[in-house]
Amino acid sequence: MVDIAKQVEQILTAVFNINKRLKGRVDMTMALGLSDIKAQMGGLVYRGFVTGNGFKRLGDTLRYLQAIEKRLEKLAVDPHRDRAQMLKVENVQQAWQQWINKLPPARREDEDVKEVRWMIEELRVSYFAQQLGTPYPISSVNRQFFQSFFNVRKP
Repeated sequence: MVDIAKQVEQILTAVFNINKRLKGRVDMTMALGLSDIKAQMGGLVYRGFVTGNGFKRLGDTLRYLQAIEKRLEKLAVDPHRDRAQMLKVENVQQAWQQWINKLPPARREDEDVKEVRWMIEELRVSYFAQQLGTPYPISSVNRQFFQSFFNVRKP
């Protein structure tokens, strides 16, 4: 229980720090990336996220937030590269959402279906903060899996 509380504290601290960086004047070249980051954070940390995502995902959630921090550092330096990477993730997310919408509602709650959502988070880490690592390789093979599984067109 103490471990869970520590992880939640680290997650909330990371969210606080990211939100501080998101405030203020925004360079228009960074606006889309910042909007994507806000949407990603909303899917990771929300009221009830520990139960909703599962306490086993807390360590991953913290790593995803650390990846967002790395992304923010790189975004300021090269917003065009960030945009290109974001479009790749966006294509996968859109295809995944279309696939999910075609599933019967009960099937959407199955673990293998939910796991794809976490694979997309790992894809984000591989694009924006590769130095943090992923629990399994997100290579071009995995990217090809996303493209063929969801019939994602290349950007």
